[in-house]
Amino acid sequence: MYSKKITLLFLLLLSFLLSCQPAKESNREDQKLRVIATIFPIYDFARNIGGDKINITMLLPPGIDAHHYELKPEDIVKVSKTDIFLFTNFEMEPWAYKIINAAERNTNMLAIETGSGAVLLPLNEEKEEQDNHVSRFDPHIWLDMDNAQKMVDNIAVAFIKKDSRNSDYYLRNAHNYKLKLIAMDQRYRTELTRCKTKTFLHAGHWAFAYLAKRYNLNYIAAYNVSADAEPSPQKMVNLIEQVKRESVPYIYYESMINPRLAEMIARETGAGLLKLNNGHDVSKADIKSGESFISLMEKNLINLKKGMRCP
Repeated sequence: MYSKKITLLFLLLLSFLLSCQPAKESNREDQKLRVIATIFPIYDFARNIGGDKINITMLLPPGIDAHHYELKPEDIVKVSKTDIFLFTNFEMEPWAYKIINAAERNTNMLAIETGSGAVLLPLNEEKEEQDNHVSRFDPHIWLDMDNAQKMVDNIAVAFIKKDSRNSDYYLRNAHNYKLKLIAMDQRYRTELTRCKTKTFLHAGHWAFAYLAKRYNLNYIAAYNVSADAEPSPQKMVNLIEQVKRESVPYIYYESMINPRLAEMIARETGAGLLKLNNGHDVSKADIKSGESFISLMEKNLINLKKGMRCP
């Protein structure tokens, strides 16, 4: 009888301990910073810095153009309940102010312009006129590796503001990630120096000006800033003539935009096709396969070297 009581007590104690385990796990999850990033570069920078100290989600679904994203009421609700909201700047996400204003009553939410302090490239008059763009600046700032490092610093500072106990962890991760950006930057500088041409023609929207400027490349784009814009017939004729005149071997197209224009130019000129990724256009398949900002930049470098005939 006595042994039965001991066994019963043991089973009750074991049951109690097991029932408490999920609660402990839940508490650990609750202690993590809740972070929402608008687009993929910020999301990827943040998850490298935050590691297992944060729970991060991306606000925009994969493959959605950030310039003209239509906010949903549930987006605002979702962001207002988070600890940190990370966006690029008001050039890239002009709608971000709506979220920030709506969430002002939630004193716990910290909104961070990750592109603060970045060097901005002005749009030329033609690009502004074509696009009727509210901004005078190109928003694709992360394609300049110095700007990308500033974004990493801004994200790390935000995490430390909200979670100072883990400041060393965030700073160490940010430092290590910046070393990866520096190494990638050096590869671009070294491997694009002895190319037969410095020109790359992109049958897509104006997205690679920062990359071109940083590595002294001549960048020609068919579209303006908006991914949903269309080049004029005269622009298309000029592009075809330029490809023929300069014997351009490859035309570049963007991964998330219909390549029909690139295919048409290729048919008219005999040029080949190569893909470039602007760093924020990723698909569900890309995310599922583990693509990162660094891996996308590596693939871009391979295709730029091929297209510009670099040794």
